[in-house]
Amino acid sequence: MARPHVDLPAERRISHLNWMEFAEWVPDPISTVLVPVGTLEAHGITSLGTDNEIPTRLAETLAERLNAFVAPTIPYGVTAGLGALAGGTHVKSAAFTEYVAAVLTTLTHQGFRNLVVMNGHGGNTDALRDVLRRVHEETGAYLATYQWWTECYSIAEEVFGVPGGHAGVDETAAMMTIAPDQVFADRWDPSLAFEARNSLVTFPAPGSLIHYGGKRSDPVLDSMKARVFWTRVVEHSGELLEDLVVRWEREGFPAPRPRRGAGRGHVGHSGPGAGGGGGGNGHDKSGSGASKKKGSS
Repeated sequence: MARPHVDLPAERRISHLNWMEFAEWVPDPISTVLVPVGTLEAHGITSLGTDNEIPTRLAETLAERLNAFVAPTIPYGVTAGLGALAGGTHVKSAAFTEYVAAVLTTLTHQGFRNLVVMNGHGGNTDALRDVLRRVHEETGAYLATYQWWTECYSIAEEVFGVPGGHAGVDETAAMMTIAPDQVFADRWDPSLAFEARNSLVTFPAPGSLIHYGGKRSDPVLDSMKARVFWTRVVEHSGELLEDLVVRWEREGFPAPRPRRGAGRGHVGHSGPGAGGGGGGNGHDKSGSGASKKKGSS
């Protein structure tokens, strides 16, 4: 039976909603939440909050397309690699895991069935994998973590001719587009860059811009190319995550909580995701070097 038309909210940030509004939307027709997670650390010529800013803005941009709400950003992460540099923060993995697991579990208690962690920091990766497995096993909710820089590695190469890196061309381009006041171009110095090598493990890394595989990833301060890059990142990420949520909804396994109303809300209620159709193809386009990106930070 077709769902009646429902006017969806213009405000997607949970922190900006009234509690009674929230209760009217979750879990039906909104059952998906995006949770930005990052950290504070040195980032070449961009702000200390780069790893928070990018996933937050990406989540807010995609929320309507995914028919999702956006949770407040978790701003402190596992930052052993660069946490000792000026302005950095580091939370030990065990404490980070417990905290994020508690946040995600609470979100399932509030009625969300689909939870996507929008990760902005490679140092969080291993801990988040453990968190997702644990919360899924304990609640039955569907969970994923999305690392935009890995998925969009090839886009950086196509647009700029060089691969991404920590504080490299990809992150700098994203910040030039979404937060240009947090890009300090006059601070650029090639000596900021450090090449990560499998033969050398350091704490902290001796550079705030890290590149991999012998390929430099110096910032390209071209605002037009930066906008092209970010537009492609948003579109590709939207396709991939829309397809993911549609597939979760289609499979119909038991939800973690009984839900109000009949049926499940479709992603966005319009466009290619409506009615269970696929969005993007979901393939990993990261390339062989992408798995190293940001891993040491």
